[in-house]
Amino acid sequence: MKDIAEKSLFIIPEKIKRLLWAFIILGIGMFIAGLMTGGEDSVLRTWQAFLINTVFWAGIAHAGIFFSVIWQLTDAKWGRPFKRLAEACAGFLPISFLMFIIVFFGSNVLYEWTHNPFLHHGVAVKAGWLNMPFFVSRNIAWLVLIYAVSWWFVKTSIKPDIALARKLLGTDWGGRFADKMLVGYGEHEDEVIRLEKLSRKIAPALAILYAFGASFLAWDFVMTLDQEWFSTLFGVFFIIGNMHAFLALMLVISVSVRDSFGIEEYITINRLHDLAKLVFAFSLLWAYMGYTQYLVIWYADLPEETPYLVIRSMEQPWALMFLLIIIAVFAIPFLGLLPKTFCRMPNYIRAMGIWVVISQWFVIYLMVVPSLQDFGHYHVDMGLHELLITLGFVGIFFLSYFTFLGKVPILPISDKHLCRSWHGH
Repeated sequence: MKDIAEKSLFIIPEKIKRLLWAFIILGIGMFIAGLMTGGEDSVLRTWQAFLINTVFWAGIAHAGIFFSVIWQLTDAKWGRPFKRLAEACAGFLPISFLMFIIVFFGSNVLYEWTHNPFLHHGVAVKAGWLNMPFFVSRNIAWLVLIYAVSWWFVKTSIKPDIALARKLLGTDWGGRFADKMLVGYGEHEDEVIRLEKLSRKIAPALAILYAFGASFLAWDFVMTLDQEWFSTLFGVFFIIGNMHAFLALMLVISVSVRDSFGIEEYITINRLHDLAKLVFAFSLLWAYMGYTQYLVIWYADLPEETPYLVIRSMEQPWALMFLLIIIAVFAIPFLGLLPKTFCRMPNYIRAMGIWVVISQWFVIYLMVVPSLQDFGHYHVDMGLHELLITLGFVGIFFLSYFTFLGKVPILPISDKHLCRSWHGH
């Protein structure tokens, strides 16, 4: 454990840090330029790109904490080496909160119900729900609640590891961050037991809170872009997509971290294989949830429900993107991760992880953009607005992620379920 603690406090390489900051500056510059110097179309594209990336990267961060909760509840030994890599997503949570707040300022551009009267009877009945005071207040409440409980859970998880690292390497380990985390920390053995019990109480509550809260965020920030459409399955479909994207990102990070930190005995080929099979399984689950939603809407044949899917599956250019997304998110991961041999090739599964993350970004794109365009005037917006704002989010997500990861042990070293794999190769 001592060698793990010694390796854990890493500093982001200057080249990578400069690159991430360059991405952030480009993203901020494009966001300001899109709002200040462009016309109506530029403003719309700026806000839609901002919304897509806000819900996408926040969704990945939420899913990261959620998987840590799952591994905690199930006592899964195979997932323990990935637990801290998942919890590092907490570094992005405060930033994502700010991003959601910024989205409120673009509501008049993004959400038609903010400025158009509810003339259609089917929409008028939603006026009690779709109004700005209630929209802002309920979503701030959900975000504060989810993020507060998430941080509480992560804090109970990292405290014993930081304390053990200091016990092994000295009281200077971890610096000021460790000092703040360990305020009031008692005898290590007693605290490990106490925090384990506390974590087991927080975890199920956070799982339920996440299931409800993430569904509400999906309904409010994405589904209400089309104010006449609704689906009770949409929240679940959205959460499954977040989890799929997170698992794919874990493939990328795990393979990279495995070699950089010399922890091949923990993040073994067998465990990478397990993680790759989870990505494979979630591609099936994502396709199943999408088909279930499609089947229910098709079978019901209700006028207010069918246009959403008709536009995306039958109107060009969305019909082509719809087909390509099914191939990219379902068919390619299904076939590409089906053979056992492929799942045991680190560089291959890292490339597959990148593929799935990008594909899931386009899933959010297809949810958002057609709802913001007029019927019969559909076109794919893909240019500097989308590219640079997305790069800005990539930069800020990974900068916050690596910053958090650099303050804690890379593995949960005080966890009784952390163990080396017997057959790593």
